[in-house]
Amino acid sequence: MGKKREEKLQEKKVDAREQFEKAEVSGPAVEGEKGEKTEEEEQPAQLEILKERLAETEKQNKELEDRLIRLAAEFDNYKKRIAKEQNQLEKYASQNLISKLLESLDNFSRALDSAKNSADIKSLQSGVELIYSQLMEILSKEGLEEIQAVGEHFDPHLHEAVLQIESDRPEGTIVDEISKGYKLNGKVIRHSKVVVSKPKNDVAKNKTDTE
Repeated sequence: MGKKREEKLQEKKVDAREQFEKAEVSGPAVEGEKGEKTEEEEQPAQLEILKERLAETEKQNKELEDRLIRLAAEFDNYKKRIAKEQNQLEKYASQNLISKLLESLDNFSRALDSAKNSADIKSLQSGVELIYSQLMEILSKEGLEEIQAVGEHFDPHLHEAVLQIESDRPEGTIVDEISKGYKLNGKVIRHSKVVVSKPKNDVAKNKTDTE
């Protein structure tokens, strides 16, 4: 009996020792689990990060908005300045040409005054011819060019036929000029108004009979 009691006592000691060892092993694991943050504990930190990002984004958006407002104001001022310069350019575009024509205008005035006090027609004619030459010289320097007409073949891009007359000249030849045509820097700004030749009746009749 005494031996059995000693064996049971020994078994109890062994069990107690094993339980104690298990407790020591499991102790650090429990402490480790307590050291880890739970999902509920992490949410406030994530919320703070999101708030910081949102604040930074709002700051960037505000900076972009301010920049766009400044650019819009600068562009509006630019448009107003260009419009003003354009108006000034249109208003004074002919100033240079008119300034050049003033001398010829003065000469016209002198020629008229001279004609009132003189019966010399040749002198008046000479003065007018001089003024005409001055005007054409000024305008030619600005790019004005007369369109050749009389003796040329009719060209609808350059000439406007106002009349046709019978003539010995080849059909379509310009025989007279009613008003001059002009080009400005190569562009037609006024067509020449001309008279164009056509075959005489007997010539036209002979052609018809031959055909």
